Amino acid sequence: MRPALRVARRHRSGARREELQPLVGEAVEVVTDDGARLHVEVDPVDRADRSDAPTVVFVHGYALSSDSWHFQRLALRGRYRLVLPDLRGHGRSGRGPAGLLDVARLADDLGQVLDAVVGQGSFVLVGHSLGGMTVMELAARRPDLLPRLDAVALVTTSAGGLAAVDHGLPLLGHHLVHWAELALERAAGRYEPLERSRRLGADLEQRLVRHWNFAGPVSPELVRLTARMMAGTPTDVIADLLPAFGTLDVREALAGLAGRPVLVLAAERDLMTPAAHGRQIADAIPGAEHVLVRGAGHLIMLEHPTVVTARLERLLTRAGTPSAAAADEVVVPLPVRSRRRSR
Repeated sequence: MRPALRVARRHRSGARREELQPLVGEAVEVVTDDGARLHVEVDPVDRADRSDAPTVVFVHGYALSSDSWHFQRLALRGRYRLVLPDLRGHGRSGRGPAGLLDVARLADDLGQVLDAVVGQGSFVLVGHSLGGMTVMELAARRPDLLPRLDAVALVTTSAGGLAAVDHGLPLLGHHLVHWAELALERAAGRYEPLERSRRLGADLEQRLVRHWNFAGPVSPELVRLTARMMAGTPTDVIADLLPAFGTLDVREALAGLAGRPVLVLAAERDLMTPAAHGRQIADAIPGAEHVLVRGAGHLIMLEHPTVVTARLERLLTRAGTPSAAAADEVVVPLPVRSRRRSR
């Protein structure tokens, strides 16, 4: 039985314009077994006393890119070796040859990134949404990697059962996903008109981005950053991956993650991967830490970056140690306080 919930309060962090300047690391190209060219950013550790620390690998979500980890990368770079791949067809990575694009393919890609960039060292996996699903699938497909996996963070993600999610629109949401799948299927091979309409509807897209990804007020810079990542994801990639969510079931893979520190971060007002899915993941992994963030939306690492970063830092201090007893906590972010100018 899990212990009673503990409630903690954390300050929200408003995004300042200068904080959203692109972060640049060493660009590494990983060519997969089927010829897809994946873009990977690597930030080296810059302290000799941290050379034995595990490499931290950040895996982004659906229709996003590695830029979604901006604040966590900013906080951890130099202290850990960071590896940030763009998933196939996302960001600066190529789509590769035509063929099935699903979570299994992305997991195989991630395994090949680890082989090429991490080598034989220990590592920590941090996955958001689709990235979390990819991490869980990787545990099933590449058990040879698990002995070097020191810790795992699964952020606002799901191990299955997404076909029943209404996306905040009761009695309608799952039908919208089905209709979107049909529309994209009928448009197969004729995506250019859809791409043009997406560019023309940029203002509407930003409104939708805000509604479905953030639960509270965020800066316009964050909304624009998210919209740019989504607009930069080709329609055929969106179309190929959308049906995969309804059939996703990686629950059997969760047992392979036990025995090491595991953090499951869920957002109370997540419309894409509801908080209950985080609870199910934590319950399936003995010893997993489950943290629910009140009033947070799907892109929790952008909406509440200090909360996510603090939890990751705590996880990293425990990396490589046996998992402790299961723990539950509710975090209540405090509103941003207005700053008064000093006189």
